[in-house]
Amino acid sequence: MPYPHLPSPIRVILWFAALGAAIGAVYGHIVSMSEGNPLFGFDGVPRGLLTGAVISALISFETYVVTGPIGAPLRRAPFAAHVAAKSFIYLLVILFGLALGAWAFPGAHEHGIRREDVLFSLAASFVFTFIYDMNSLLGQNVLLNFITGRYHRPRVETRVFLFIDMEGSTGFAERLGPLAFHRLLNRFVVDLTDPIVAARGEIHSYVGDELIATWKLEEGVSHSRCVAACFAAMERLARLAPDYVSEFGAAANFRAGLHCGPVVTGEMGSVKKEIVFLGDTVNTTARIQEMCRQTGDRVLASADLIDQLELPPGVAKRSLGGLRLRGKENDVALYSLTRTTADVVRLATRAKRGR
Repeated sequence: MPYPHLPSPIRVILWFAALGAAIGAVYGHIVSMSEGNPLFGFDGVPRGLLTGAVISALISFETYVVTGPIGAPLRRAPFAAHVAAKSFIYLLVILFGLALGAWAFPGAHEHGIRREDVLFSLAASFVFTFIYDMNSLLGQNVLLNFITGRYHRPRVETRVFLFIDMEGSTGFAERLGPLAFHRLLNRFVVDLTDPIVAARGEIHSYVGDELIATWKLEEGVSHSRCVAACFAAMERLARLAPDYVSEFGAAANFRAGLHCGPVVTGEMGSVKKEIVFLGDTVNTTARIQEMCRQTGDRVLASADLIDQLELPPGVAKRSLGGLRLRGKENDVALYSLTRTTADVVRLATRAKRGR
């Protein structure tokens, strides 16, 4: 199969492996020459190639595992515990790569992995983990975008937005009290985040009981990821309903609005900087989500978005025509999105079976 058609995770792992191999080759050459003891007869390039490729490939693979459902418990751990656990994992990966390189291309006067290699590996794994987790605290790719200056000068992008609002949050707040309500909200957004991130969505912000996610247009409409993420999040809440009822006295649900269009993306602030999205597209998405209250629908999406994609299996659309949104001068064509009858039956059957 040609490389461009490989699944995205495999492409990313291969890119990381190639980059790691290049860095490892340079590092191996420098070390071997500085010690005056070239490895493998001429220098440390072959050993560095193997070591760098293996370490980079394994770490990039681990990153995909951690950002998926399997890594949810680790993502929910306190920051210090998260950094410590991932530093240990990366240390094992790096030591494995070093051991493999030493076994495949042994040096003439070497006896296993050196103490310096272990200390360097521990420091490198900690630094990498700390930077990665800081990026997670700031938001997906935010740290990288700040470092590279991608949005230092504002630019126009076409993006898909998903606005999610918890249903009945006022009642929850009055009944539970502030501390329990905070626990509920945190559980709610964490449970929604996993399926959105799995669909390559970026969590832009949490605003009260709302979650805002976004995709670049190509990512969002490809395989209908934005729509699939919304319904995957709704399905997850349905599966977890017994847990919510047990802990909070009622199941959690949400209303959602989907829309796409141009936005200005750029840095904002001085003491506290953020990357913000500005434009009518963001405002319209918020109004679409608000319209759910009037129509009684769970998910509304603009025709501007739906007309650009093929709905995922099990999702049906129903045209609502042009509706006047709050603050808009012109009507906006909307669709109501729902599960098909067959898919509803399938999910109900699976729930009864406890799957």
